[in-house]
Amino acid sequence: MATTKEGVHIKGTKKLLPDGWSTYAFRYAIFPTPEQVTKLERSFGCERKVYNEYVSGLYEYLESIGFESGCIRYKVPNYTTITAKYDYLDKSNDSISKSNNKSKKPKKRFSTQEK
Repeated sequence: MATTKEGVHIKGTKKLLPDGWSTYAFRYAIFPTPEQVTKLERSFGCERKVYNEYVSGLYEYLESIGFESGCIRYKVPNYTTITAKYDYLDKSNDSISKSNNKSKKPKKRFSTQEK
């Protein structure tokens, strides 16, 4: 990794991998039907809107507290909260978002011993 004389990392320089490690890349192509293209564009547009709303809310929060630097405590709005604000957004990903939140809960472990 390239650094300046002061030891500061220079952006855009190649990072070294540990010995024995290697990198690979895969390229995929998809050929959606016109109907699938419409659904993909709508879904990606929705994701972009949700991300932009999140960033907008974060900036508003940072401006309201007069943030300059350091650690922040910001309650991130969840995906469904943001999509609920706009009727025109594609809600098909809401169920995926909800199921991902449920899967983060710790799973119960059962004893294998008989009582």
